[in-house]
Amino acid sequence: MQIRLEKFDYHEGQHRYCVLNLSQTLFGEWCVEQVNGPLGAAGGQERRRYFATQQSALEAAEQDRERHIKRGFVPIPVQLGLF
Repeated sequence: MQIRLEKFDYHEGQHRYCVLNLSQTLFGEWCVEQVNGPLGAAGGQERRRYFATQQSALEAAEQDRERHIKRGFVPIPVQLGLF
């Protein structure tokens, strides 16, 4: 699962993005990866958190998504490649 969120604030000059990615590791754990930073500029950060079950990882990803939406981010549809 991958969710992309973006925030455009023209008054403050903020153009930011956040990508949440939920995936399973080779060892069977579940990873929630959060990548965020300014749009069109260098910088940003990555954060990975590992969970024992898919349900707990999904709940954490949903909490992150809701937190960003409350801060003014908007979900952007992500088109994945076919091949």
